[in-house]
Amino acid sequence: MQNGILDGAVAYLVGPIDHALDDGIGWRVNIKEMFKERGIRLAVLDPTHKFPGLISEVGIEKQRAQMMKDTQDWEGLRKFVKKIVRADLRMVDISDFIIAYIDVDIHACGTYHEIVLGDTQHKPVLLIIKGGKQRCPSWLFGIIHYQYMFDSVEECIDYLDKVNSGDVIMDDKWVLLRDGLRKLETDILK
Repeated sequence: MQNGILDGAVAYLVGPIDHALDDGIGWRVNIKEMFKERGIRLAVLDPTHKFPGLISEVGIEKQRAQMMKDTQDWEGLRKFVKKIVRADLRMVDISDFIIAYIDVDIHACGTYHEIVLGDTQHKPVLLIIKGGKQRCPSWLFGIIHYQYMFDSVEECIDYLDKVNSGDVIMDDKWVLLRDGLRKLETDILK
């Protein structure tokens, strides 16, 4: 298998979880399967399927948060969710680029925070907008270039496939540090 430009790059999958009917799992599973099918070999950070030891927002953790809301345990909820927020924002930090799913019919709070943070860090933030660019909140056009907006998961994957093959030249937002980090790690372990 031929090496791709994005081999080993780290992508973080951002999108609604709290109010999504499937906890935001479906599109994330779909896009990861499509990466494999296309031979795009990324390391993918998924907030619905985190590293062991990190708190998620799905399943039992979601039920726990809801129980704290129901019992009005606001301090407990704050402490609990703060751990989730810190882990998710840290995933923004360590990613090479972000893929965000925008469904304007689902309230998303953290999604917009992560998009803005990724943009502030000058990394590519790719938006998949359910219903197409015409449904994208206008504010996002002032933050994210429309070339990074896609009408479907498939369209975003097509773009990444072209970046991976070199058919689309990466602009200056694309800074892939993986080779330098691997060298640092190797030097440390010597």
